[in-house]
Amino acid sequence: MDLACRDNGSIVIGWLTKLAVAIALVGVALFDSLAIGAAHLGASDDASTAAEAAAASYHTSHNVQAAYQAAVDTLPTDSESIAPQQFMVEPDGTISLVLERTTTTLVAHRIGPLKKYAVVVVHATASPVTP
Repeated sequence: MDLACRDNGSIVIGWLTKLAVAIALVGVALFDSLAIGAAHLGASDDASTAAEAAAASYHTSHNVQAAYQAAVDTLPTDSESIAPQQFMVEPDGTISLVLERTTTTLVAHRIGPLKKYAVVVVHATASPVTP
């Protein structure tokens, strides 16, 4: 057998396989990056909404527990949480809180060193609305 005839196409298949694997890896990394970025934007909006709800509740009731509950009640999913230790009411009624959202990704939340990137932490502050 002639070596030129026997090797026909193997170089192309090897190159195509490497290209397909590279595109798949870049695609997964891009998807995870976009998922984390979208989670950050969503968490930022949710934290602002929670802080505003808490400020409005505290302005009417002057009850810290009621303000905290108002903030927690605005969270749309179970993947978001506000730790009670990170919920603060200033003397002037300004609410500061820290919201944590755990993002489900294809790869990042499954690999130990990358797990920290799947947890989005957002700070929000809202002042009470005065008429």
